Amino acid sequence: MKAHPIFFVGAERSGTTLFRLMIDSHPEVTCLEGFAFVADAIEPSPDTMGPSEDGGNGQWSMPSVDQYRQFVKTDTIFSTSGFSVDPSLGSFAEISQSFLEQRLEASGKSHVVAKLHEGFERMLAIWPDEVRFIHLLRDPRPAALSGVPMEWGGNAYVAAAKWIKTEQEWDRVSHMVSPDRCMEVRFEDLVTGHEEVLAKVCAFIGVGYTDQMLEYAAETDYELPDPSRAYAWKSEMSDRQVQLVEARVGDLLVDRGFQPSELAKISLAPRDLQKISAQVRLKKWRHKLLAHGLVGIGELVTRKLRLSFLHTPLKQKMNSHERAARKRSWREPGREYSLAPHKR
Repeated sequence: MKAHPIFFVGAERSGTTLFRLMIDSHPEVTCLEGFAFVADAIEPSPDTMGPSEDGGNGQWSMPSVDQYRQFVKTDTIFSTSGFSVDPSLGSFAEISQSFLEQRLEASGKSHVVAKLHEGFERMLAIWPDEVRFIHLLRDPRPAALSGVPMEWGGNAYVAAAKWIKTEQEWDRVSHMVSPDRCMEVRFEDLVTGHEEVLAKVCAFIGVGYTDQMLEYAAETDYELPDPSRAYAWKSEMSDRQVQLVEARVGDLLVDRGFQPSELAKISLAPRDLQKISAQVRLKKWRHKLLAHGLVGIGELVTRKLRLSFLHTPLKQKMNSHERAARKRSWREPGREYSLAPHKR
């Protein structure tokens, strides 16, 4: 069955797992946990270095089949996807298309959607005239708060960078494709009026809305949308955290339609930024050591030194540890994992 590429894109900690579970619960739609194992393999062409954040101006270099087979050996999400790289296919683009069709065949459904936090601009290199996007947008303040406990977070200022990167990429992508190939969903609307929002999402995908999209709550560790959570950050974030996020996000907060707080605006001195950077680096090393021991440290070092023959087995061992530690989004054996940590 021919798979038509649809990606839903949103910053990490923006409710993307909840949204994915809703989509995947539709009897006609299957939704991939991620597609970064495709996006990350595409690099800017060296001769087209330009102004975009990714280092290119829309011209991308795709790997050969052999290069890609080597690339996915250490990818965590690919290792749980159930996909295989068909050696009979002659190009990376054909392989990417085959993943969508493999998922359709495995699910027995008629439509496939894939999730991406970043790198979705690169999908235009594979499907320039066909790919469609659903943009999930959440207020950066609760998104950053949710990112603080993560390995890449550390504090609200650093965690907000994920939101900024995704939104800046969305600005580029939304100007590259026609309006009929894009739609936006606000997390706050999703949790306060999920039936109305999901009906619009279904129409965009090409299916009808069904209450089955909410049945994920009976099969996963995720609850039904709680309207009270839409703005709970206002009582959960400290004034300092709100100020840090608003300082980092700047005018993009208002550009996305969110109301700034009435708190005084702050600016960070170079000494403050150095302290924050040091805290985050220490947290990452601590995470590597506590979660993976010497294997984690070895993986980091061999990756930095580009010692692939040593890095590959270490990364594969780390992937196995991470899969065992994650909270499964679906209780059914064989379903994909979420990136959320265990509930405490």
